[in-house]
This record gives sequence, C-alpha cells and structure tokens, in this order.
Amino acid sequence: MLLAKFAGVMLFIAGSGASLLAKTREERRRATHQIASTGLFIAWCGGFALATLSAIPLTELWILLGLGLSLAAHVVVVSAAERGAGRLHVVAFAALILGILAAMIFRPVFGA
Repeated sequence: MLLAKFAGVMLFIAGSGASLLAKTREERRRATHQIASTGLFIAWCGGFALATLSAIPLTELWILLGLGLSLAAHVVVVSAAERGAGRLHVVAFAALILGILAAMIFRPVFGA
C-alpha cells in the first residue's frame, strides 16, 4: 500500500508539474486529467487503505489537512490547465504542496 501511495504521489506531482510547464492548452489538459488526476486518485486510495490498516481515524487533523490541501492543489492545476499557467499558479501549487508535506511530517491532531 505504501508503494502504491508513493507511486500515486509521484504521478500527481509529475502530472501537475508537466501541466504547469506545458506550452499548449491540449498538453496542459492531458497532463492534468490523465496523469495528475490519476495520481491523486491512487494517492488518496493508498492513503485511505494505509489509514484503515493502521487503525488511524480519518478524522485526524493531519489527514484532513492532507486531503483538503491536495484537493486545493489539484484545483490550482485544473485552473492552470484551462487558463494557462501563470506565476500565481506555480506559487500557489508549491505552497499547497509544502503545506501537505508539513501536515504529513508534523502530524498535528485535534486536542493536542
């Protein structure tokens, strides 16, 4: 499961990066919808499976932050695919990815 989640994260990052760097709208859309979206789905499924197998409640703050921030990052990439990637898209995506990493590393919990 851990390998599947890792592969999903790598697909999401690679597809998002390709979308943000692509020159044409068709290339951006293909990278976003075929690669990044698939990677996000695999990463979420792997994460849900790992949380279930580890008996970690899905309502933990760090899990909710990861889900919310990854969805927001995907929305930024989809927006960039449709409108053309600008500097704001790249900065927003990078900030959201750093937020996801911080949530996964420091694992804040409710009431702690």
